[in-house]
This record gives sequence, C-alpha cells and structure tokens, in this order.
Amino acid sequence: MRLTWITFGSLRRPVLAGLVLVLAFVFGAASGAFAQAAPTQASAPEKPALVFTHDAGLILFYIKPDKTADFEDLMNKLKEGLAKMDAPEAKQQAASMKLFKGTAPNAQMTIYVLMADPIVKDVEYWFLPILYKAYPNDAQALFAKWQDIKVNPGQLTFDLASVLKFQ
Repeated sequence: MRLTWITFGSLRRPVLAGLVLVLAFVFGAASGAFAQAAPTQASAPEKPALVFTHDAGLILFYIKPDKTADFEDLMNKLKEGLAKMDAPEAKQQAASMKLFKGTAPNAQMTIYVLMADPIVKDVEYWFLPILYKAYPNDAQALFAKWQDIKVNPGQLTFDLASVLKFQ
C-alpha cells in the first residue's frame, strides 16, 4: 500500500494554520468536559457527566492545601444531598461511597480519593450535578466554591473492573 502526500502549493500554510486552529478548539472544548458550569435555569434532564460502568469507581481530587475544609464541606453537602433524595439509587450510591484524604509528596496539594464500591450503574457520580439537584438555589455558590478550591487537573476518574478478590 502506498501513501501519497497531496500538496496544496501556496495553500499549504493557510490549511495548516486552519488545522491547528480546529485542533486547538477541539482540545480546548474537551478539556472543560468536567467543568460543569452551574445551571442558570431549569432544563430537561441531561446525560450524566460521569457514570461508572464496571464494578467500582474512583475519583481523585487535587485540592489546595488551605482549602481542605471547604472541600470537605462540599463532600458533606453531597452526603446530605444524597440522604435527602427519594430515589433508592441515591441511597445505594451513598452507602457505597467513601472519602479518603492524603498529602501529595510535594505538599503543593491535598489529594482526596472518593471511592464507590460497588457502584450503582447508570447514575451520576460527578458531585456537582448531584449538588445542583439537591440544592438548586445554591448552584452558583457551589460551583464558585469548587472553582476556588481545586488544583488543576481538579480531578481524575477511574472506572475499575474487579479482577481478583482475596477473600
């Protein structure tokens, strides 16, 4: 199989520049996928931002060291919000979740690990939409608090499939 490069002559630089702009736009839009701007008005239910599909889920949060109390406040609101929801899935979800805290080796951030085991399939696990649903009047303030306390990347997620149980 032979690959042929098609040259565009004098159009080569504008085409390349256009391609770079398109890629920058696509990657810029993708990087904000978990930003989850606070809702400004009630709308139809949206597709969940984060759904785990295997056996367990793990989210790593990178938080500014002086903002740990604010983050723990958000997580307590998440716990209370899940508890006050009527959906049985919310109760199952809350029962499966645990929050752990650690310090990064460079002490530039505090790492929190939110683990869900077992996961509840097809439910939202990204905490902001859950908080918006539980506290619709506080959505803007909750979003602002999250923006203030996170260290980029803000969070990493892992959808984990069980491989081996030791007991």
